Amino acid sequence: MMIKSINIERFRCFNKTKGNDFGRVNLLGGKNNAGKTAFLEALFLMNEPSNQTIRNLQIFRREDMEFIKAVPKSAWDNFFYKGQRDNEIIISADYDDSIKRSVKIVRDESVEEFIVNVQKKKEDENDDEGLLAFASSLNNRDAVKSALHIDAFEGETKVNSTLFIASINGIVSRGLRYSFKNTYFIPANYKRANHELAEEFDKSKFENDGSSEELFKAFKLIDNTIENVETMSIGKPSIYLRRKGESPMPLTLFGDAMNKIADFILRIVNNKNSLVLFDEIENGIHHTNQEALWTMIFELAEKYNVQLFATSHSDEMIEAFKNVVIDSDYRKDARYFVLERHIVSNEIIVQKYSIDVLADKLTHEKPYRGE
Repeated sequence: MMIKSINIERFRCFNKTKGNDFGRVNLLGGKNNAGKTAFLEALFLMNEPSNQTIRNLQIFRREDMEFIKAVPKSAWDNFFYKGQRDNEIIISADYDDSIKRSVKIVRDESVEEFIVNVQKKKEDENDDEGLLAFASSLNNRDAVKSALHIDAFEGETKVNSTLFIASINGIVSRGLRYSFKNTYFIPANYKRANHELAEEFDKSKFENDGSSEELFKAFKLIDNTIENVETMSIGKPSIYLRRKGESPMPLTLFGDAMNKIADFILRIVNNKNSLVLFDEIENGIHHTNQEALWTMIFELAEKYNVQLFATSHSDEMIEAFKNVVIDSDYRKDARYFVLERHIVSNEIIVQKYSIDVLADKLTHEKPYRGE
C-alpha cells in the first residue's frame, strides 16, 4: 500500500496544502524554512496517528519537557498553524488501495472522561498507582492542563482514538498505538546508537538467510577498502568493519557518513512494505558517493516494496538523483517536488517537476528549489 496524495490543513506551517501523484521514491526540494521537514512530519503523523508519534516529533524538534511541565497549556502549540489552539488539524490521504484515510487532531482541556476511565481501570484491573495519582491531580480545578485528541478514520468510520494530556506533573497518554502504514522517520543530523544498529544488522542477517550483502555494499560506497562487516558483543553489541590488512574496528571510528548509510539501508531492509522518511538526505554523504547511494536506494525500495520521501536543498544531491533516474530509467518510480510559497496567497504549494523539466532547469541554471 503506497500513499498517492495528501491534504494538510492547519498543521505546523501549513494552512491548506496538498501534494499529489507520489511515486515509490520522492525527493522534496525547496529553500530553508519552506516546510520540507514539516511535510515529512505530516506524512509521519498521517500514517502513524498516535501519541507516540506526537512525542517522537517533540523529541526530534528538541522540545524541552521541563518547558512543557512549566507551561502545559502551550504543550501542543507548535503543532497548530500559527499556534492557534482552537484550530482543528486535518490530514487526509489517498492510497493505492482506493481507501481514503484521515487524521483529526483537536486541543481542549476536557479530561473528565480520562479520569473516570483511569479510576475504573484501577478498580477493575489493579492499574498503576502512579497513573491514578496523575489522574487525581487533574481533578484539581486549579490544575493547569491541556488535552490533545487524535482520531483516525477510514472513510467516515473512526478506527482509533487516543488522548495526550500535559500538566504541571508531566505528560501522559491513553489509547492504543495505531498505524495505517508502518512509518520510519530519520531526522536531519540524527545519529543512531551503535548498539541499535548492531541489533538491526543482526536482524537483517536473520531475515536474509545470514547474508550481510546489502550493508556491505553500502559501506563500500563510502570506503572501498572495507572487506568485512560483523557484530561483536564485547560490552554493548557493536558493528565492526575490517579494512584490507587491518584489524576490525568499531563503526564509530569511521565517521558519521557510515552511521547514516547503515541507518538508511537497515531501515529499508528490515521494514518491508513500509514508508521511510529521510530529512536532509545529503548530510554526511560526499558528492562523489551520491549517485551510487541513489542507485542503491531505488534498487532496495523496489526489492523490499518500500516507499520513500526525502528532503534536500543540495545541488549535488538533487543532480545525482536526476542522473540516476535518467541513466537507469527509474522515471516510473521517481518524483521530484518543490515546496514554495504562492506569490499571491502566500500558502505553501507542493509543485511537481517532471524529471525532464528538472534536467532542463539544472542544465540551464534555472531555479528548481523555489528560489
